[in-house]
Amino acid sequence: MTDRHWYEVPFRVFQTNIREIDAGLDVEAVADDVVGFGANVWLLNAAGIVSFYPTKLDFQHPSPWLSERPSGDLIGDAVEAAHKRGVRLIARCDFSKLHQDVYERHPDWFYVSPAGQPQVYNGLYSCCPNAPYYQEKAFEVIGEVLDRYAVDGFFFNMFNHPLRDYSGVYHGICQCAHCRARFAEATGMELPRAEEWTKPAYVRWREWSRGVLHDLAGRVRAFIKERRPDVALILRHNPDVTMNEVNNAVDRPLPLWRYWAGEFGREARTAYPERPAVQNSVMFLDLPYRFTAEQPGLIGLELAQTISQGVNPWAYVIGTTRNQPDRKNFAIVRRMLTFHRDNAALYDGLRSAAQVAIVSSVRSEERVAFAHGGEQGAAQVRNAMRGAYRALVEGHVPFDILPDDQLVAASKDGRLRRYRALVLPNVAVLDDEQAAALDAFVEAGGGLVATYETGAYTPEGRLRNDLALASLGARRILSRRSAPSTIGLSDVRGIHRPMRSSYLRVTRREDLPGFDDTDLVMLDRAFLTVEAREGATPSLALIPQSRSGPPEKIYWDYETDHPGLLHRAHGAGRTAYFTWPVDALFYDHSLPEHRALLVQAVATVAGGQQVVAEAPPQVEVVVGQRPDGSHLVHLINHSGHQDRSYHDPLPIYDVGLGLGIEASQARALVAGQALPVERADGRTRVRLPRLDVFEAIHLR
Repeated sequence: MTDRHWYEVPFRVFQTNIREIDAGLDVEAVADDVVGFGANVWLLNAAGIVSFYPTKLDFQHPSPWLSERPSGDLIGDAVEAAHKRGVRLIARCDFSKLHQDVYERHPDWFYVSPAGQPQVYNGLYSCCPNAPYYQEKAFEVIGEVLDRYAVDGFFFNMFNHPLRDYSGVYHGICQCAHCRARFAEATGMELPRAEEWTKPAYVRWREWSRGVLHDLAGRVRAFIKERRPDVALILRHNPDVTMNEVNNAVDRPLPLWRYWAGEFGREARTAYPERPAVQNSVMFLDLPYRFTAEQPGLIGLELAQTISQGVNPWAYVIGTTRNQPDRKNFAIVRRMLTFHRDNAALYDGLRSAAQVAIVSSVRSEERVAFAHGGEQGAAQVRNAMRGAYRALVEGHVPFDILPDDQLVAASKDGRLRRYRALVLPNVAVLDDEQAAALDAFVEAGGGLVATYETGAYTPEGRLRNDLALASLGARRILSRRSAPSTIGLSDVRGIHRPMRSSYLRVTRREDLPGFDDTDLVMLDRAFLTVEAREGATPSLALIPQSRSGPPEKIYWDYETDHPGLLHRAHGAGRTAYFTWPVDALFYDHSLPEHRALLVQAVATVAGGQQVVAEAPPQVEVVVGQRPDGSHLVHLINHSGHQDRSYHDPLPIYDVGLGLGIEASQARALVAGQALPVERADGRTRVRLPRLDVFEAIHLR
């Protein structure tokens, strides 16, 4: 098609994040390297902290090393070199900081800490997104670049509110005059001085601060489009192309979330299916170690997840391709980007064909944190989502991620109807319109799995008398039990009882298939005693806290009939409701019975499994559909991950797939071979002889 912009066709980015001393780089050689990596987009520093062209704006600082260039203009030379090779050039701008001389002339452009101090890092002063530099002068920079150069897009680094510096030092919420005035005007509240979850102003500030960036990005995008409709804005907020960065950090605590790349891809492509997305895999270890290359196993895993979700891959180095002292991951980046290049036609228009979606909820994280008084509350919701995510991956269930703010729109435009089941992992906050959309989805024949406090709170964080979802097997929460180490939401009607050393007795084997030797399921943290709705089928009976020592006393005195799982038919659909945080417990402890309960609940309400895989849990299955009706099935090998290590994954042999897809031909694109296709039990069956990093099977 000729009526699409360049960024609406699959592309691959290689970024050279250059230093000011690299202004004399050999553009011909580096452009050749970009092409050699399989990329067709070169992302290069242009303006902001340092300009790499002879700017006429007195608040910009051109690199002194531009004098090494005969032209004195790196951007002009780079655009010419890139376009000669059919490569797009993206201008990287960083408006987050400026030099001291600009600070002395325009102090109102800059961040002010709660202590009244600027934020200074390596001699650079942090700017505030609400102040005139971002709100006005940045447009002059963008306009100057657009007027001078045929760049193909813009990317803005550090496009955020500068609460922390590059070393992770916390400076706090900006208190500049612009922030105070704009926050008061928008909310009628006084700007918070600290991140205090118990303060309504702080919760409101989080929403407002996201809105500031969203509105600013929208103005920038409109400004660019008015001048050059073909130029892309690549950003997280309100862009033409949604972007994300996945990286490592030397101080990041275990467990590492190795599914970060896939999580972004699933959510970005589900929330805005018509908008392209791109994801940056950082090729170095961490900010303090930019010249130590990241483990190739991690880079390969990130790029495999990115590509499988129909997201455009991106990799980057500090400096240029010609001055890297550690090149151990060059080969895997070249391999993955070249694969995407060679199969780009198959990724054009690729959409997820998953029949299950997890509903994510930033609002629930924030409102639960507000009620709990801290980040620990937000972690309860976040870990529930990640536990459900990992359970579905290990259970070979293809799925999307739908943000809760898209629920109503997805119900109205028909997107919800393509799913057989939705999973709500402790989506504690639902408004009435969202609840109505979910109940209508079930009534029309959809399946729904919900856990713990899903639908228990209003958008304001108030406890509901009845759960928001009429389709669930529970009408209301009667009491809460929580472990002493767990901070629970306040409920004056509840009774605080300890949960450590509690269990759930398996009462229905069909809810835990394959675990005939398991009679008790470990329970910790929390449990809700509920009033069941008429027609609900109970499962998993609570055994309250038992003694854990000494051995002579470790037995319990009684069991209850309080259900840990309630099944219910609602209209033409079905729901499964766990009255305890099964997903968060799986995230923490990885017990296979917790995973099996979640996966089986999804299969039960969905009326079956989309994929039957003969493969270990380390194999992730992603199913996509092309505009011509053919399918791409990606298999990702996670076997190389071990704590902080990402080794080359072990080969996995003889992987069998049974798919609810009509197909007569199958080709493994990585292996470059046709696969035999059989039809049995209503499924298309293929068998892959060997899986290494990943495979993409084209089914026609």
